[in-house]
Amino acid sequence: MGDPRKPKGKMSSYAYFVQTCREEHKKKSPEIPVSFSEFSKRCSARWKVRF
Repeated sequence: MGDPRKPKGKMSSYAYFVQTCREEHKKKSPEIPVSFSEFSKRCSARWKVRF
């Protein structure tokens, strides 16, 4: 069949935004781990301010 790692559908705008936030965080401070819930809250707050 196809590549099993390939996305199954279109990515939502918010999912793309969160992915971008995660990449930015990894570049700025790759050695500092972040809890998923705290990271989600911060991304959500940034999303609400921008859009």
